[in-house]
Formats: sequence, structure tokens, C-alpha cells
Amino acid sequence: MSVSIYLNNQQVQIVTGTRGKKGLYQDSHILSAPEGSIINGIVTDSGSFVEFLKETWANYRLSKTDVHLVVGGNKIHGRNVEVPVLSTSKTSQYLSRELSDMEKDGTEYVICYNVLSGKSGKKLRNVYVEMAESDLIKDYIDLFKEAGITLKSLVSAEGSILSLIDKTVNGYFKTFVLQIMNGNIVTNILWVDGSFNYYNSVRCFNDVGTGAYYDDCARSLSNLNQFIQAHKIEQKIEKILIAGSDKLDVLFYGDLVSAYGISAPVTIVNQGLGPNAEKNHKAQQVIYGLCGLYTDGKKESNFLANTVREEKPGKISEGMKNSIYTVVGVLGLMLILFLGSFALRMSRQIKYNNLVDYNENPEVTAQSLMFDAISSRRDTLASRSNSIKNVLDTINTYPVLTKKVEKILFDTAKGYADIEIGSFDAENGLVNVTAKAKDVEQINKYIYRLQDQQIFNSVKYTGYNYNQDGTWSINVTCTFAEGVGREGDSIED
Repeated sequence: MSVSIYLNNQQVQIVTGTRGKKGLYQDSHILSAPEGSIINGIVTDSGSFVEFLKETWANYRLSKTDVHLVVGGNKIHGRNVEVPVLSTSKTSQYLSRELSDMEKDGTEYVICYNVLSGKSGKKLRNVYVEMAESDLIKDYIDLFKEAGITLKSLVSAEGSILSLIDKTVNGYFKTFVLQIMNGNIVTNILWVDGSFNYYNSVRCFNDVGTGAYYDDCARSLSNLNQFIQAHKIEQKIEKILIAGSDKLDVLFYGDLVSAYGISAPVTIVNQGLGPNAEKNHKAQQVIYGLCGLYTDGKKESNFLANTVREEKPGKISEGMKNSIYTVVGVLGLMLILFLGSFALRMSRQIKYNNLVDYNENPEVTAQSLMFDAISSRRDTLASRSNSIKNVLDTINTYPVLTKKVEKILFDTAKGYADIEIGSFDAENGLVNVTAKAKDVEQINKYIYRLQDQQIFNSVKYTGYNYNQDGTWSINVTCTFAEGVGREGDSIED
């Protein structure tokens, strides 16, 4: 039986079942990893996490060879692109060029992709392509290998959930929203006319399962509604499908959703999850873990397929065997001649006896044991030091909204619009800004100025709103580049 495990933060999803194009859910477990051992899909304490894996596999008697890993977090980057119909190798080359703007000099990457449904026609395909650092993939392989577990596949949570929904729910509805409640992270995904259009995750700050929590989840759909309006999507949403919820009053939640601008029937997803209704309800609670059981059968959707592995030694040829026999024969003859020399034999015996006495000397044995203990302590300290360094490196990638960064935002708007900074999400590197001006063209110029700033990876904005005071306003979401605000500035700045 196949095992799929989903990692993101402390909550770990383990799903067992049959893997294939129609993956079959059997059972699942939601566990808590050791505190602080995994952050945003990155294992920061390998020692405790390996012990957690060993104990989990032993307690639930899980397969150690048919294991599939689904990784969440922000270390795997992806985007939706249209690709000409090419061979597999040329498709990979084409997609590598599409992601070149995300690459860092001197870093090796692995690329995988999922082919999605769409209206691209016969000459184009709709593809969701993702990129991860080679070292990240190898670290996962080594981590599970240390726990005695062999990974057969490694996929990202984002790409695999899109592939799963494309192959299941997309067969029942064409224009719909999937909302995944995964602890304090809620993800909204939009399909329009059978094509993937939108993916966004936000953090909820109220306790999971409370009324305030569900209000946060419903409120997150307002961003999707703004996207629909900005892109002038006129198709009516057929369903809002919910996954990841233990218990949810659909009628109550439907009223909340309508209050935030989207009117459509709300239901818990079960399409394509199998014929057993009771198991379907449990399956949707671990939908990210369930992704690992679904596959299109193509190696291009598996990061491990493009990762360099150690080659197994091949069979010895007949010519090599003959050479070995010759060498063995010569060595045998030399050994006979050597043993024939009595004097040399006695000399070797004396040296051998001296070495045995040295090895059995209690003082030497004590020194050897002390060396082993010191080496073990050194390795433990090095492991802890590396874990701390990994955490600090991860934290240092988060941008900081310093006064200098704020000054860039305000200087960019000077003479074009009045702006107000609404919120800042350091983990995802997002800052929300509201810009207001009497002239719409001035706001346009302000947007272009923002896009020219090197501190941003991307600048996204919604449609314009006309205000009662005769001004125009727009909401802008800027994604900072990695580590902005940390070079040369303190957080207090």
C-alpha cells in the first residue's frame, strides 16, 4: 500500500491508499511534528524529525519503500504558462527559459511540471511549471534515507493540488472555486471554463474552528473577487468547494461568503475522491496529503526523476572476470614465495604480535573510546549549529518594512498619488498599499514607477474605484524581493 506524506509546518498529513491516475484513499493520520523541527517545508532540526519519522512508521506499520512526499512552503516556485507542443526534452528546455528570472547565479535547480486542461488548442498546452533548488531535493532524500525510508516521488503541494483538481473536480464543474482550510493557512483556487486561473494563500489569525476563523476564511475570498473584477471574468461561479474542514455548516458558511462578494452554492468537496462517502469526508480533510496518491504517470511531474542519484554498479563483464582471475593467480604465486621465506615470515609474525599487543593495551583502548566520544559530541554540536544557521538563513530571507523601504514607497508616489500602507506580510513578502488621486492617469504612472523599483519582485493591482470625494483609488499588492530592508538597516530603522 502506498504512503503519501505532506510536510509544511508542524502539522503533518499521512495518507495511505492505492496510487495511480485514480488514486484510492484508504486511511489517514494528522500528526504534530516536534516543535520547531519544520518551518515552511524546511526541516530545521533533522535529528528530532528523523526520530519522529522512525516512530511514526513503526507505530502505524507503514511501507518504507512505496513512499511519496508532498512539500509545502515557499521554497518551490511555480507559474502557469502556455507551451508549444514539443518533445519532452525541448519542453523542459523551454520551461527552463520561462523560469530563468527566478534563478540565482551559482545555484543548481530541478524543474518539474504538470500538464493542465485548458483552451490552448492543438498547438499549445497549458502547463504549471515549478522549480526547486537541487540541494533542497537531495536534503529530503537524505533525510528520509536516514530514517530508513525510500522516496519514490517528490512533488510540491501547489503543483500536485492543481493536478489533482484538474483531473477530478474539473470533470464535474468548469467554473468553480476550491477553498482549502489547512490550519491557519487558507488557500483559494479559481477555475474558469475548465482552465486554472488563480491561486492565493493567506494566513488566518483567529483560532481554527471558531466562528471568527470561518469569517477570516470567507473574507479571504474578497481578494479573489477583486481578481475576477479586475480581469473582467463574466462566467458565473457554479460552486464553492471546501476542503480541509472537519465540520462545517455549509448554509452558515454560504451566508458568510455571500457577504464578501461571491454568490454561489457552497459544499464540501468529494468529487473524484472515490465511491465511499464516509471516506471522502476524511479524504478532503487531508487533501494535500491525498495529492501524493494521484499521478499522471509521467516522470516530468516528479522532482526526483530529474535529480542526480548515485549509480548502482553494473554487472562484471567476462573480460573483467578473466583479468581478476589472472591477478588472483599472480598474487597466489607471490604469496607462496613469500611464505617460503622463513626469515621474512618470522619477521612479519613478530611485527604482527607487536601490533596485537598494542591494540589490546588498556591505555590505547581508553584513548580510542575517548576519541569516539569526542567525535560523537562534535558531530552533535555541528548538527545543532547547522539547524540554527538554517533557521537564521530562512528568517533573513523575509523582507522588513523599514523606514528606508517606506520612504521608497512614498517617494515613488510623490507628485502622482496619495498612498496609505495597509498591511505587511513578512512571511510572504507582501505589502498592501491604497493609492488615491484625482486623475486616473496619475495612478497609472504611479503603478509604472512602482514596477521599476528593484525592491519588488512583482506589483499587482485591482480595478479602479471612484470615490465620493471625486478621487480615484486602487489597491496595490507589492511582493518584495528576498531580504529587502535587511541590508545595512536595522529593524528599528
